[in-house]
Amino acid sequence: MPKYMTIHTFPAGSLTPVRIEEIARAGQSDPAVRGYRSFHSLSEGRIVWLLEAPDRAAVAEWCRKHDLPLDGITELELEGHVGVIRAASDPEAGKPPSGLHGD
Repeated sequence: MPKYMTIHTFPAGSLTPVRIEEIARAGQSDPAVRGYRSFHSLSEGRIVWLLEAPDRAAVAEWCRKHDLPLDGITELELEGHVGVIRAASDPEAGKPPSGLHGD
């Protein structure tokens, strides 16, 4: 399934760990969109979310449904992790290469 990166900006200080956990749970229970990874800055009011979805429209609808202000949606073609670049569609993308981190 294609992967997308979304960027969201909230008023600084308005994000809470509880709200982020709500969004994360929603990303695991939706039939079309699945949360893959996320990065947060509570003090700056920013979320970068990586999602798997059938298309950009499904991502936009998911964000709207969960009241996420949307700065942009980018379909990902490549994904890098600790210096290894793979196709974003590769099931191994986002995992550390063998031999790193005690593997």
